[in-house]
Amino acid sequence: MSQDRRGGGRRSRAARASGGIPQLPWQEVRNTYGPTQILDEERIEALHRNSMRILSELGIRVLSERALDIFAEAGGIIDRENMTVRIDQSFVDAALATIPSSFTLTSRNPAKRLTIGGNAMAFGLVAGPPNVHDRVNGRRAGNAKDYNDFTRLAHYFNAIHILGNQVCAPIELPANSRHLDTYNANLTLSDLCYHCTAIGRGRAIDGIKMMAIARGATLEDMRATPGVITIISVNSPRLFDDAMADGLIAMAEHGQPVTVTPFTLMGAMTPVTLAAALSQQNAEALFGVVLTQLVNPGTPVMYGAFTSNVDMRSGAPAFGTPENAKANVIGGQLARRYGLPYRTSNANASNAVDLQAAYETGMATWGAVLGGANLIYHAAGWLEGGLTASYEKLVLDVEILQNMIDYLKPMPFAEEDLGFEAIKAVSAGGHFFGSEHTRSRDLLPVLSAPIS
Repeated sequence: MSQDRRGGGRRSRAARASGGIPQLPWQEVRNTYGPTQILDEERIEALHRNSMRILSELGIRVLSERALDIFAEAGGIIDRENMTVRIDQSFVDAALATIPSSFTLTSRNPAKRLTIGGNAMAFGLVAGPPNVHDRVNGRRAGNAKDYNDFTRLAHYFNAIHILGNQVCAPIELPANSRHLDTYNANLTLSDLCYHCTAIGRGRAIDGIKMMAIARGATLEDMRATPGVITIISVNSPRLFDDAMADGLIAMAEHGQPVTVTPFTLMGAMTPVTLAAALSQQNAEALFGVVLTQLVNPGTPVMYGAFTSNVDMRSGAPAFGTPENAKANVIGGQLARRYGLPYRTSNANASNAVDLQAAYETGMATWGAVLGGANLIYHAAGWLEGGLTASYEKLVLDVEILQNMIDYLKPMPFAEEDLGFEAIKAVSAGGHFFGSEHTRSRDLLPVLSAPIS
């Protein structure tokens, strides 16, 4: 049957009104309701103390000689043979004293400046999958054409605020220079801020310099008004590799925000209990936070969380589970305990754009929002546990994000919103479709559903 058989409904009415895909206008999203508290203060402090024991008694292995030297100069306990660093509470306290509680990201379009911190919330495009999928062309390796098309879509959809690190890997391009091609696509096909790759020093600095050129700014201007961000993935359990450490150092030297995100999957990269996983996540995140401030006090830093469980039958990552949702909320509690902006994700593990993909993404999105996330990464287009960037999933996710943006808006409560006169004007058993109260209002938020 033809899909245009429905003459009514919010989708077709909105399309007629706007002349295109219905969507909300570009806006900075604010979470006006406040975060959920799963753990009381005593249990949050128990997680903190356990994390301090991990850092002071077990330490973190660091494969970067430069990072080892930085910690040694600051008074950390260094085991050069095993490349392990141990630090105590004083390092964490000193670092937290110099980190701003919020910061801004300014792209080449100042109108799309983002606030990161407080009750501000931003949604990011999927980042990192090696594959791409759509129902017409099927599953294929990442490539430059699809990279460019995803970037165009991210620019088009107002619910996406920031570009991640390579929505898909353009594998036909030389590995040592493809980051330049993807940065160029970010800057010419979109006007959003972007995540620059911090796998080594050079890629990070290239990303900073290219944003500066696009803005007509100097590196000093960029230091004062950052325009790019990076995510440092800790190789859990308790390992910072040399490329990630060197990328972190380069970003911090130039005053660009760093998000330290342990990849902690319960039963694989952490013990199987959520309390243990969160303790380890917290220790690894705080270690990276400390390094940024040893390099350049005042560098903006985000507390990153990516804790979930694995399917113990297969070892595959699981997302959108109750454990994942709880971890998203408690991660936010820990970030606020330290006064840091908070990054998490709304990932799913489905292999297709199906009911599983929808309910896992919905569950994880609620966990992130209730946790008070300031940046929800991989928010649009993530599929197959992060192995695939999906066009159809991107559109589905945009609808989920628009619904969430609408949900987060405060409820109007003026006298006319209470609607007594409107109720009075319609007889019992009548309807309000044609009433002045209905016709006088902007119904775009009610109609802004690209799919439904």
